[in-house]
Amino acid sequence: MRHVGWSVLLAGALLWVGHVRDAEAQRLTPIAIGETAAPGEIVETQLREALSVELDAVRGVRVTPTPHAQYVLRGSVTRLEVRGEAERRQLECEVSLVVADRRGGAVRMMLSGRAVARGPEVERLGPQVVRAAVRGALRPLGSQSL
Repeated sequence: MRHVGWSVLLAGALLWVGHVRDAEAQRLTPIAIGETAAPGEIVETQLREALSVELDAVRGVRVTPTPHAQYVLRGSVTRLEVRGEAERRQLECEVSLVVADRRGGAVRMMLSGRAVARGPEVERLGPQVVRAAVRGALRPLGSQSL
């Protein structure tokens, strides 16, 4: 009899946790990742991956397929450049992001971010620099309401 009581209590607690998670998911703003642009297919893939990972980490946002989204996030790498020589080389990346209503396309936010890597082999740090620029651009999204 004692085990049955604990089982019922545990099942009730699990149902309550599931209900809380469903309620939290409904409060999250559904955003889809839309069009992207970057210099080259590899950099565009890096941008899409960075948008997906970093947007998923933004508080109050839920990444969702476009038909279910309230907003669409579009992004582009506006600058990706290696400068300097030898030990003084640096890779600079700038991104521009736009959050717009999925229906109608009204722009809700325009965001930008920038990141720099320094060192002799900065070219191999491309994905990390793109991701850092995207993270910087998305920072205001978690603190403002759309």
